Amino acid sequence: MNGKSTSTERIETKDLAIFGGPKSVTLSTADRWRKVQREEIDLVVELMERGEISLGYGGIISEFEEAFAAYIGARYCIAVNNGTNGLFSAYFAVGVGPGDEVIVPSYTWHATVAPIIHCGAIPVFCEISPINLCADPEDIERKITPRTKAIAVTHIWGNPADMDAIMDISRRYGIPIIEDASHAHGAEWDGKKVGTIGHIGVFSLQGSKPLAGGEAGVVVTDDAEYYDRMIVLGHHGRLFSEVLTSDKYKHLFPQGIGFKFRASPLAMAIARVQLKRLDEVNRRRAATWAAYTEGLKDCDAVRPVPGLPKAKPGGFYEYRLVYQPEATGGVSVEKFVEALRAEGVPTDHDRYTLTHLHPFFSRRWGFEDVGFLNCPQSADCKLWTRGDLPVTESIHARLLSLPSYTDPEPGLIEQITLAFRKVAERVSDLV
Repeated sequence: MNGKSTSTERIETKDLAIFGGPKSVTLSTADRWRKVQREEIDLVVELMERGEISLGYGGIISEFEEAFAAYIGARYCIAVNNGTNGLFSAYFAVGVGPGDEVIVPSYTWHATVAPIIHCGAIPVFCEISPINLCADPEDIERKITPRTKAIAVTHIWGNPADMDAIMDISRRYGIPIIEDASHAHGAEWDGKKVGTIGHIGVFSLQGSKPLAGGEAGVVVTDDAEYYDRMIVLGHHGRLFSEVLTSDKYKHLFPQGIGFKFRASPLAMAIARVQLKRLDEVNRRRAATWAAYTEGLKDCDAVRPVPGLPKAKPGGFYEYRLVYQPEATGGVSVEKFVEALRAEGVPTDHDRYTLTHLHPFFSRRWGFEDVGFLNCPQSADCKLWTRGDLPVTESIHARLLSLPSYTDPEPGLIEQITLAFRKVAERVSDLV
């Protein structure tokens, strides 16, 4: 069909903007939603006036933890200074150590992977599913070895992974599941909030996230032993302030083993207020995703990422489309993106790089360059190369991004989807 839309609505066959025609998108592409509002500002100022700019526990820290645990449906909750250290805490809690393997999708932010190496362990990359862009359960199972200590899954862009299949693997092999839910605040799988389905859930509260604290994160679990180990790892002064599962950590200093991952009370103040608005943010962003999907459903040049039947997306960090070059006569994704951007569409190639193709993993790792850790000189330390994950690499090369607007200018989403259909309608001009 040469990329043409099959919509009954006629697209005006004006010249593409890349060739001097009028732009399709004339409205502002800025989100009108104010990220930090008056209530957050007032609470932060109140804490500063009281001098509460650092807390180990209690106060606003405990208030946020209790509220988030109740919202998400978890027994234990720990606020941390960022999502990366939340993941480090999770890997440490389940016992990941030198020589262990952790299965993780290559298509994720590098912070899902880096803490594995900080534990002295080896990341083993798995394919993603074309349906939801999350870790493919079948490939996860293929990658399991006697050294597999944990499986990490990312609910990428707010789309939940197939948690039924993944938890079935966990039960059969006795391997703990760590959910990286940094994009998926409030998302659900079969009616249960993500982050509470696996053994430990980690959420980023970085400033661009739907629930933000500036620079912060939060970890949840129902396992008391995992909770204790995360406290031991990174929470100065908190070790003896709370009931532990046993006395086996009593020989440690109150600082635990010396890392300092605790959150700033000012960040927790922002996050505590934003938690009250999370459902509204998700409702608004869900409407944006639905409008994109509806507006592009008959555009053969791109395919929305639908997710799985039991999945209810949340967080809606960004929206993704898969470019279909076979429907455009082979026009390159680069040329298609160039034409869309000329129309005023705020789109680009996917901004995440595939982790397994990073030079760090395609040569002899690289920690030796800074005198930290050496990759084990054995077959256990695989040097990854292009072609190792063909499904992931093929999809990633064709991913396009769109913003998840919370409060777009009225008519903006219609203009964006019209621009896609216009470029698809005139795709032969790009050859």
